[in-house]
Amino acid sequence: MAERSSAAQEALSKVEDQLSCLVCLEPYTNPRLLSCFHVYCQHCLEDIVAHNRQGQLECPKCHRPTPLPPTGVSGLQAAFNVHHLFDIQETLKKIKEHQKLACEKCSKTTRKATSFCRQCTKFICDMCTTIHKEYEEFEGHEVVTLEKVEGDLIRLVSPKKTSPRCPKHDEKMTLYCEPCGELICRDCIIHIHKDHKYCVIADTFESHKKEILDSLGPVEKQLEATDTALVNLDGRYAEIVEHGGKIATNIHSKFDEIRRALDAREGELMAELEGHTQQQLKSLSAQREEVEILQTQRSSCLHFVRESIRTGSPGDVLKMKQGVVKQVRELVDTFDPNTLEPRETTNTCFVPSAQLVKDCKKFGALCCVNIPQKAIAGQNITAYCRFLSAKNSTPPEAKLISKITDQATKCVVKERGKGEYEISYQPTVGGASELIVRVGGEEVAGSPFPVAVKTLIDKLGTVIKTINDLKIPRSVTLNQAGEIIVAELDSGIVSIFSPTGDKLRTLDTRGTAVGEMKIPQVVAVDGDDNILVVDNGNHRLLSFSPGGDLIAAVGSHGNDPGQFIDPCGVCVNSVNGKVYVVDNRAHCVHIFNSDLTFCSKFGSEGSGNGQFNSPDDVASDRSGCVYVVDYLNARVQVFTPDGGYLRQFGKSGSGNGELSCPGSICVDSDDRVYVAENGNDRVSVFTCEGVFLKSFGSQGSRPGQFNCPYGIAVDQCGVVYVSDFGNNRVQIFS
Repeated sequence: MAERSSAAQEALSKVEDQLSCLVCLEPYTNPRLLSCFHVYCQHCLEDIVAHNRQGQLECPKCHRPTPLPPTGVSGLQAAFNVHHLFDIQETLKKIKEHQKLACEKCSKTTRKATSFCRQCTKFICDMCTTIHKEYEEFEGHEVVTLEKVEGDLIRLVSPKKTSPRCPKHDEKMTLYCEPCGELICRDCIIHIHKDHKYCVIADTFESHKKEILDSLGPVEKQLEATDTALVNLDGRYAEIVEHGGKIATNIHSKFDEIRRALDAREGELMAELEGHTQQQLKSLSAQREEVEILQTQRSSCLHFVRESIRTGSPGDVLKMKQGVVKQVRELVDTFDPNTLEPRETTNTCFVPSAQLVKDCKKFGALCCVNIPQKAIAGQNITAYCRFLSAKNSTPPEAKLISKITDQATKCVVKERGKGEYEISYQPTVGGASELIVRVGGEEVAGSPFPVAVKTLIDKLGTVIKTINDLKIPRSVTLNQAGEIIVAELDSGIVSIFSPTGDKLRTLDTRGTAVGEMKIPQVVAVDGDDNILVVDNGNHRLLSFSPGGDLIAAVGSHGNDPGQFIDPCGVCVNSVNGKVYVVDNRAHCVHIFNSDLTFCSKFGSEGSGNGQFNSPDDVASDRSGCVYVVDYLNARVQVFTPDGGYLRQFGKSGSGNGELSCPGSICVDSDDRVYVAENGNDRVSVFTCEGVFLKSFGSQGSRPGQFNCPYGIAVDQCGVVYVSDFGNNRVQIFS
């Protein structure tokens, strides 16, 4: 019994925590549900509306407004779940307060309760339990033993869902009127809801429940987003506290360095100030004595004349008039109002030396910068630099540097007042850039700031950089640092360049032994920036670390799983991490796991759906779909990550949306598809569904022209890199 009482108390506490109104702090009275899903007493909500100037209802907790129905607060939806909690509370109180529960159903109240009916919400004895089981009246009632109740108090004492009774006809409401969205009984069909579409609740409940639960999908995602945001906010809070501490330490350290140099000068200035102050005070004291004399003279004059007039005879007054008036005029004429103005002022100020002012400006300013991390080529972008103290503000200096062209874009700095400055600029080329911000000649914390400049697809096609003097560049790709990786067929090496085109290093392992390369035809990178190389001459797939160390090498000549005949294209699927290798003469695509163990392959020779005629390259999009350029079939085919055929686009020709010898493919971060065409010497751009967007390039050797473009890559900003096979160069387009 004691254990049951303890469990009941614990369950009761959990329930009662949910039964208090946050406004009146009392148990709910006529609880009503707001649009934000918070619940309050009806009278509390009526008070809120009454005290609102516009008569609106705003949630006291989250401040979200709830539209009032025509009938006012009473017309809001009742919070039926709260009523259920009150029923649970009453039942739990009975368990807690009674050492021996009596039957609440029969007249023999001395009988001991042994079970609980969830429909009746009453404790019943053995006899009533038998009646519940045998009588048709109690059909569908769920009766549980007290032992079972003790095991899961809250769930088992919760009232079982039953059909309510119609308030108009006193019949069970077992039907649901679809147009009205109301529960109805059989009589309602005839009298009130005639000709309305209705269905049995039991038959339609699951579909409606599914609809309700499906509607919660976006809410669950938003809840996950808010959970993540709160974690991020807590993390940022801690970061700011830590960062503030570091700045404070830095400030103290810097000012300690200059404070020692200022102490001596401070003493001199304080002594000078003290002497000057005493001199001013002495001067003011002397002036005060002069003013007091003037005050005494005029006070005596007034007193003498007024008393003489008051106490003297008319004759006496007239007798002295001439002399007194003369003296008064002399007194008035000799009065100088300037004598009353303080000769000393408080305009003394501390004027530091030029060097001191310079040092103070260097050490005494705190500023915050807000730099947009994304921009669009050709469009104005505005960044901000705000000083915490306007009086210490210094106009910042800024410039935007393209990491591809290494050229600077002019930045215009404009003061907005109150220590805030606008830094505006218009990037001329797409790609990774850096914004350098300086104050007083020193770069602010975080500078240079990364700025990803996006290239609009309709503006794409201008050459912004060229890497020349390559030896038959067959393929190009990029790593996360923006380095350009090029497979050079003629030299048998893989060259790695900086974003600005400076050569950094090479993978030069020419040979036929394991780990060596004979004809490095295609390159790609995985999520760890490891470099994957398709070695066509040795029929192998190799994986190198970013530093060039061999990680793995798989494949040999043949047609068995994991073997190649003419491997010529590779990509890493960012969704599943698997590696896809195109085999041109085997007319298939091999799938390898991330550790380069063989997984499966798909495709066969032909022109049907899912078949290939010399496939040349492969790429994947954000959802993991796989795109294969079908060289001689002049098309692009799209597959599921496992190789299931989805769709195709393109046909042979030179018009918009047509293809000729498509030799390379890539997909950008917006799922746009770029196809390099050997036959048309151009790059065509499509949506992932195959809708043609634009093309650029023509046959030739001038900038922007191609001689057999055979490799293509695109960065996060939409900058396109094309290996111009016949012209021995890589051209970069924005």
